[in-house]
Amino acid sequence: MPPARTVIRGTSAGLATGLALSLLATAPAAAEPDDPSLVDDTAAIDALAPFHDQEIDWAPCEEAHLSGSEAECAWIEVPLDYSAPEGERIEIAILRMSASDPEARRGILLSNPGGPGLSGRDLGIELALDSRAGEVYDSIGMDPRGTGASTWIDCEGEPPPSYPRPTDEQISEVTRETIRYARDCDTNAGDLMPHMTTADTARDMDVIRAALGEERVSYVGYSYGTYLGAVYGSLFPERLDRSVLDSPVNPDGIWREDSLAQAPAYTANVERYAIWLAEHDEVFGMGGSPDTIIRTFEETADRLQEEPRPDLFFPGGFDGNDFMAVVGEFARDQSEWDGSAWFLKALVEDEPFPEEEPEGGFEEDTDPEPEIPEDELDLSGYNLDLHTAVMCEAEWPEDVSIYHSDMRDYRDNHPYGSGASWTGPQACTFSEKQPTEPLVDLVPAGSTGPLIIAAEYDANTAYAGGPAMAKTLDGSLLTITDEGGHGFYASLDPVDLAPLHPCVDDAVDAYLVDGTDPQDLECAGLPRPETTSDGPDTEELTDLFQRFEDYDGAEPTPARALGRH
Repeated sequence: MPPARTVIRGTSAGLATGLALSLLATAPAAAEPDDPSLVDDTAAIDALAPFHDQEIDWAPCEEAHLSGSEAECAWIEVPLDYSAPEGERIEIAILRMSASDPEARRGILLSNPGGPGLSGRDLGIELALDSRAGEVYDSIGMDPRGTGASTWIDCEGEPPPSYPRPTDEQISEVTRETIRYARDCDTNAGDLMPHMTTADTARDMDVIRAALGEERVSYVGYSYGTYLGAVYGSLFPERLDRSVLDSPVNPDGIWREDSLAQAPAYTANVERYAIWLAEHDEVFGMGGSPDTIIRTFEETADRLQEEPRPDLFFPGGFDGNDFMAVVGEFARDQSEWDGSAWFLKALVEDEPFPEEEPEGGFEEDTDPEPEIPEDELDLSGYNLDLHTAVMCEAEWPEDVSIYHSDMRDYRDNHPYGSGASWTGPQACTFSEKQPTEPLVDLVPAGSTGPLIIAAEYDANTAYAGGPAMAKTLDGSLLTITDEGGHGFYASLDPVDLAPLHPCVDDAVDAYLVDGTDPQDLECAGLPRPETTSDGPDTEELTDLFQRFEDYDGAEPTPARALGRH
């Protein structure tokens, strides 16, 4: 298989940075189809013919994280710059899981898990195995350009720090480090940065469609992937069949306003969590009113900021910023409030934590995850540098004082979860390597309007994005009530592998598989705990600690906030 870091190949030494929406010298309006096969221009059609006609060499997937399935993997070539397709080429890693019922096959299903920056081949396997869609579609997963086993983008520098509740000194630190990071990206990835846009990835999707010999594609996208799906349909309206957009971004807020909507959504989750905790004060003892609970959280954050806990798994100690991030994440998962409350109670009361392993040990894991070799770690996961490049496709304020004012506002009023992290200056504020293409104007597309799924308390992509996306694309809206999660279709309980949201699955399958026109409807979220225990056992609490050890080892909250999970 190709190496994890594929090289760029081409005939010219320099890279074209200007990007048009078609291969023609004069670009059409952004909402017009970009697919040369849909316009009457022989030169444009001929320019992409080598990509559309390329043969795909499928072979069993070799990477550890893709093992244990019948998936086939391959790489295709696409232009780095679609306005100069005769120039440099890059590689896109793709995966195929063939329809389990070949006689009922109705085409291919492309997908994207979100990010931007998440690799996506794994999702091709998940949808094939965990949903009815795998019966009738060839599930095609792809690592978007810049991620996974596709041509990688690497700024070769550490990202700036992320603080939900920054001090004035940390606000200055974030600004300095963001300037440094922007320079790293310009210096080490400046030739790639302008070509890592959502529109470019959508064009890659259409090359995949053509190379597979398919007239149309159906699509499932989560979070940021909802915007990618909307852009694909707007550029190639005649090529899109059925489309499911799960946990959508707000198309009117790309990207700063969408980012600023996260922390208020976390605040809304903490407020409903505080009501529940106050109602169960006889169990948890953190306060008999929501206001008291909130003050308790703030006082605990202040204490931990002054004296971080050294006995936890966070490097440098568990401080007030870590605490506020954890409170926000716990608050959105209403089905586990009972267990998470004990974690927070221990922090609030400065209680000692259980040993890493309870007496007698844990039950043996009978189905452990395959161990991923170190040289394959980047092939499955997140690339923050790609996230940065995509964020730069939209305009960001140039006045640094705007960011500083917002950071102070959010640390005081919305410090939970991502908190003030998104309000700070972004690398895009300082980068000199900006895309020259405007955002695509979104228009309705597909054989029917898309089915859009939005949760009432989703903190990654706030609920307002659901109605806004439905209005923009003439879609149907499925609302999940009293739910703070993110990414719902084909989600399974990790313990018993039962569907977490059968109401959602049934609605999506009726549309995606059976062809029933989607309708507006509501599904209930995961239920809140009806009763509370006297206290968790050691194994349950240790499991919570392990979850947040994994959490701290992941990318900073805002960087991974638009992903499926």
